[in-house]
Amino acid sequence: MARPKKDGRRANGIQGRRGFLYIVISHSVIRDGVKCNVKKWISTGLPDIPENIKKAEDERRRLLNRGAIERIDLNVTISDYIDQFLEKKKRVVSDTTYAAYYHRGQHIKKYFGNMRLKDLTEALVEKFLDDLFINGNVQPRTVKDIKILFGNAVDLAFKDGIIAYNPVKEVVINKKLANEYAREKNTDEEFFSYEEAQIFLRNIKDHELFELYYLTIFFGLRREEILGLRWSAINFKEKTMTINHTVTKGTGVNRINTTKTASSRRTYPLTDEQLEMFLNLKKKEKKYRKICGNCYFENDYVFKHEDGTLFYPDYPTKLFGKLIKSMPELPQYITLHGLRSSCVSILVHQGMDVKSIQKWVGHSDIDTTLRIYAKVKDKEAKQEISDTMNTLFSLEHNNKQ
Repeated sequence: MARPKKDGRRANGIQGRRGFLYIVISHSVIRDGVKCNVKKWISTGLPDIPENIKKAEDERRRLLNRGAIERIDLNVTISDYIDQFLEKKKRVVSDTTYAAYYHRGQHIKKYFGNMRLKDLTEALVEKFLDDLFINGNVQPRTVKDIKILFGNAVDLAFKDGIIAYNPVKEVVINKKLANEYAREKNTDEEFFSYEEAQIFLRNIKDHELFELYYLTIFFGLRREEILGLRWSAINFKEKTMTINHTVTKGTGVNRINTTKTASSRRTYPLTDEQLEMFLNLKKKEKKYRKICGNCYFENDYVFKHEDGTLFYPDYPTKLFGKLIKSMPELPQYITLHGLRSSCVSILVHQGMDVKSIQKWVGHSDIDTTLRIYAKVKDKEAKQEISDTMNTLFSLEHNNKQ
């Protein structure tokens, strides 16, 4: 067998070092504002002998073809680099967190497109953040989250040597624009009263998602909990329904998980009326399974499309928004999550104690329940004062005097 050679080049991209063959990737980086060349060494584990050079070259080619060797491109676009950054994050964060990162990243990609990352400046970042307010109608909290993601991605580019510094971290969000475009919310009323809930349910009694919205209000369920409800969680014999599963928003697909905390996992008693509701849903499912035949998507979920495919989590949210707009007599600011808070408000109004309400809706922290409790009581107190003052200072009463 041939004796190992001295350290040095053996072939294109292959070098010998200390008796072994290495794959060497050369690329340029920017350090302290100066462009310089660096080398990345990857061991093949092959002894440095002529017979192994061809094997090392084949290995180098194989790694390059499948992208196993990360080659730093100084001309990488912002859009491509955001994709690379998100791919790295995908391996270390939860599905829900990744979905949030992904949607924030789309704002960046849409604005900058194929601009080279190394051409990014503070002025361009400022214009981008301002544009999120002016043309994107994005809320301040979301703008802040987008900036954080962008800054972290560009920070990685700085460490990779693609850019000389991170211009994103130097930029401050325009407070004037943030205040101007902040969506005004009536924080006193983020839920239905009992009367409003009755009007809402009465108006949607023939809607395709009536049962979903009804159960959400009745049990104070989260969106991901009602979407994660399965037939196996409903015990018709014991007349119970167990919440132990969720369907959350991912990137174009649904993410299926267990519930967040121990307090989120709970079992409810079901009324005869509710059992009848579930039986009717079962009949509908059987009907559509027969119509769709082999095209039906078999699963254990209660709420889904007619062909059995799961609802994308935004589906009931968007339909809820349209329903609210069609009912001007109801508060227009309420969201689907507000139905969960409506359950709390109704129970508070009926005199239930806070601890029992907390357990019913599955709040992990009683402070959340107390905040809604305080809002309900404050609203009731104001209404009582208004009624009293109206009685004392009624125009009709004063005219009679």
